[in-house]
Amino acid sequence: MRKPIRFLMAAALLALAMPAGTSAQTPDPDAPVVGPEIDPKPFDVRYEIREHFRQRLPPEWWVTDPIYATGLFQVVVHVPDRWRGNPTSAIMQLCPDRHSTLWQETIERILVQPFYRNRPWPSIECRK
Repeated sequence: MRKPIRFLMAAALLALAMPAGTSAQTPDPDAPVVGPEIDPKPFDVRYEIREHFRQRLPPEWWVTDPIYATGLFQVVVHVPDRWRGNPTSAIMQLCPDRHSTLWQETIERILVQPFYRNRPWPSIECRK
């Protein structure tokens, strides 16, 4: 009669010693196996849009985090006050070209709006 109690006590102590979220069960043989060829970092659309603009913006220009609304991504490009020119035409040069990796995913359009001298300017729409 003492052996079953010892076994139960040992099992309870083992369960308490395990970190949270682990299981004492054996692995499921039907579970999918993650192969070494699979990319551990999936495509992050917002990160890729931020990086695209960060690499192409002139010094002192900056872009807000992309927002997904009404079926497209929207970013605001902040232009410094001392810059001279038409900001809407300047941001047209920032659109990704048609062979960009951005268009390989589900992105169809990116709305880019300049913000210059404390006011928003007309937006442009970058398309695939």
